[in-house]
Amino acid sequence: MRWEWYGLNFKIVLVTLVVGLVLLIGGDWAYKTYGYHQPLIQALEEDGLVESYEVDDSLPVLRVVVQLKRTENLMETYQTLDRRVAQFMSGRPYQLVIKDNRDTRLSEAYYRSQFAIHQAIMQGNFSEMAAVIEENAREAGAEARVFVDSNNVYVHLDGVDHQLMAVIPRKPVTEHVPSGNGSGLYVQRG
Repeated sequence: MRWEWYGLNFKIVLVTLVVGLVLLIGGDWAYKTYGYHQPLIQALEEDGLVESYEVDDSLPVLRVVVQLKRTENLMETYQTLDRRVAQFMSGRPYQLVIKDNRDTRLSEAYYRSQFAIHQAIMQGNFSEMAAVIEENAREAGAEARVFVDSNNVYVHLDGVDHQLMAVIPRKPVTEHVPSGNGSGLYVQRG
């Protein structure tokens, strides 16, 4: 069998393709491992606010799922954690997902607060929103802590054995596209 065609040696072409593919795959692995993955994991392990975490880089947008220890100020905790994650992303888009341990009473209190939350985002009546959330939390036997910054509304319902953490973006979802500096705080039930 001849391995040449119009002066091209197919053995050399094949070896070059295999070597190139190995270099691409190896480079991608090295970038993920040493560029952001290991430093991010080390930062999450050293963070005193993080109880557990998962990093999923199988999607185009890196997903960091974090379960937090009890915190007094969800907004400050989120902002600190988001800055730490962003530090290792080098412009790569990511989602920061907070996993909470809500129960049905807290979920119901949060559900009853949805209208006030979204009305406040649209109209700016955050004081009224906070009062509604606090009342719904009190009826559920929990304490509510509500924070607002220019990007999100942070709702933390703290019950005896369970807590609910929700961060609601103040911008419409179409404007809140992952941009490499986080894409808001997402909450996952757990």
